[in-house]
Amino acid sequence: MVRKVVSAAPETSLTDVAKLMRKNRTGSVIIVDGTKIVGILTESDFIRLIARGCDMKSALAEDFMSRNVITCDPSITVIDALMVMRSGRVRHLPVVKDRGLVGVISIRDIIAATQISSLYII
Repeated sequence: MVRKVVSAAPETSLTDVAKLMRKNRTGSVIIVDGTKIVGILTESDFIRLIARGCDMKSALAEDFMSRNVITCDPSITVIDALMVMRSGRVRHLPVVKDRGLVGVISIRDIIAATQISSLYII
């Protein structure tokens, strides 16, 4: 789990969100309104937006973010996190504790965790 969560406000331009992703070397930005998670933008979202010819400078995060964000609890196991990701078809899981964002689990975290154990068979 990455504890340094990269977040942005809903009114942030897509260009600025992309710059945040590049600067922080992350595949997702959590969109927050105050302390409430209201959306997420990922690398995959940007590929779709570019393919559509979206004007990144004028478009806002709130216009294109995924709104139904799947989250998890910090106590989730690696296998359970993988199952949540598979069933929800997502690669980033914001981790929430007491309604506060405390981290993000990415598919890269899952891969890293399973590489250190020979108990997992794909």
